[in-house]
Amino acid sequence: MHQRSNAIRVGLGRGLLAVIGVALLCALGCAKEPRHATKGATTKTVEARVQTPPPTLFEVNRRLPPRHRVLKAQGRPGESLVIWRVYYRNGKEVRRVKVREEVLEPPQPRIYEIGVHGHIASRGAVGRSGAFRTAKVLTMHASAYTPHRSGGGTGSGRTATGLPAGYGLVAVDPRVIPLGTVLYIEGYGMAIAADTGRAIRGHKIDLCYATRQQAIQFGRRKVRVHILRAAPAAPPPKPPDDAENADDAPKDPDTDSS
Repeated sequence: MHQRSNAIRVGLGRGLLAVIGVALLCALGCAKEPRHATKGATTKTVEARVQTPPPTLFEVNRRLPPRHRVLKAQGRPGESLVIWRVYYRNGKEVRRVKVREEVLEPPQPRIYEIGVHGHIASRGAVGRSGAFRTAKVLTMHASAYTPHRSGGGTGSGRTATGLPAGYGLVAVDPRVIPLGTVLYIEGYGMAIAADTGRAIRGHKIDLCYATRQQAIQFGRRKVRVHILRAAPAAPPPKPPDDAENADDAPKDPDTDSS
């Protein structure tokens, strides 16, 4: 009899715990309702004008010294009209969906002419293309080495891709920057990701210099690395609106025309 009573108590206790657990899960589920849920929400269409930053283009100018960069065109941001469908619940925004985007004014690219070191001028994509656009910019921790063993190199004079080591060929982590990628490294110049290293992991990059003294002088520092993609040559920059309308502007009646 006592055993049966104990069994009943255990069963009731487990049942009560199960009910409490279900209630807690329900409460948590209600409190953490997914933001994407739109059932019962009110909607509103919102328009916004958004500025598009000018893309950056690099044009190779083999008459410029290596590491030199000259601004050819300042560029100009563009403007787009973006239409959103916004969902509200209890007066608070819970979701926003882009319905349409219309380009009102395309951006004009910022164009730099850059010199390229002779060691890479005819190699890979650098030799095949004369213009590149910035696809992405990474902030990386840079170190420096030379092809010789005393400067951190392998001593073989060859990179992991088989190219002869020299200025403009840099070591990267291929999981971050694929080998063969063309780069522009601020403060160093145009480069090709052509080598690897045991210590080069993640957002680290090793820059090759011709001499050990140059590598020591560079030391270690943070650099901005532009990941480049081949691009068609940019069209001539669009003249300012004032220049276009100069001939149509009304003349000052007080100006002497003689």
